[in-house]
Amino acid sequence: MTNRGLVLGVLFLLALARPAMATHIPGPTEVISYTSSLKPGVAATGTMGWGSTPPKGYTWYCFDVTSGAAVTLSVKKNSGDLKPNLGVMRGLAETGGLATLPIVKNTDNPDLDSTSLSFTPDFTGPVTLWVSTFLEEKNGTFSVTMTGGTARASCGAVVSGPSGPSLAIVPDAPFYAMGNLQTLRVPLQVYAASTITSDIAINAGGLPDDVQLSITPSVLPVTSNLKSAITISTSARTFPATYVVYLIATSGDQTASNSFVLDVICDPPIILGIDQPKGSTVSLGRPANLSVKAGGSGPFSYQWFTGSTGLVNFPLAGGTSATFTTSGLNDTSSYWVRVTNPCGSVNSQTATITVSPSKSATNPRR
Repeated sequence: MTNRGLVLGVLFLLALARPAMATHIPGPTEVISYTSSLKPGVAATGTMGWGSTPPKGYTWYCFDVTSGAAVTLSVKKNSGDLKPNLGVMRGLAETGGLATLPIVKNTDNPDLDSTSLSFTPDFTGPVTLWVSTFLEEKNGTFSVTMTGGTARASCGAVVSGPSGPSLAIVPDAPFYAMGNLQTLRVPLQVYAASTITSDIAINAGGLPDDVQLSITPSVLPVTSNLKSAITISTSARTFPATYVVYLIATSGDQTASNSFVLDVICDPPIILGIDQPKGSTVSLGRPANLSVKAGGSGPFSYQWFTGSTGLVNFPLAGGTSATFTTSGLNDTSSYWVRVTNPCGSVNSQTATITVSPSKSATNPRR
């Protein structure tokens, strides 16, 4: 091995050993570990990035906001090679809690040494602030400043004592199942002790990007019946799998979490013998009608081809439904169809269309 090859090999192994770093918006598996409470007008400083010891992609702070009072946050790089970003979540996480709190607002700064964020909250209570690098692969120091909010004595959600939780969120059932292109409604019940006096915000996640998820209502006044519901709609291409849908309820410095299991079920398409495209005989110059009937989990997509089954060189334009009508035929031809759904595909058998010559061609006058 040449010296250059040896160097490249070492660099490759180092790249494999390097832990994966997330983007500038924390995912639901990111652990929140607070550094301190922010004081208005007082800059807090920190270090983050790949070169930190240990590597650090997020720095977490907390402070309180008041409904209707504008808040401004700014962050700037002090040294190194950071492209800093900011984001605000409603509520506080328990010690070692995950970043599943509702996101209020965040920046998207890929190439500047500083950025800022302003928002006017429609709630009163604590918030969680994160500072991150754009791709969390840089290293340097930063300073972050907050105005418009108030400092807290400490960060971290209140953990319920032996008398039971002050706040709880419970789905109607622990397990649900649905298919592609379906909609499911999951009722939620929120329980709040008399010590809960702030509105309760509900958030959920854990599903792929092509799944639509909405919560109605997403904010519950404590004077209401504390009932809500999640509506989940899968797409035609949602990957079949078992997903854990997490639930978060936040009120002031209280946070409750729960989850339920969602199975997205998909059976690969099948074509029974009686449902295969069938051969037939047509007169010279006449079209032929072909059809297929698929079983399994819909929705299905179709593509018809000419030739023997498995030969995909000749797809037929417009042949994208369960039925297909050929153009007028002058020669015997073969056709087949591929049926696809999100979890697989199946090829039909070959259907041969025989062209019967006209009488004038078979019995010419003498």
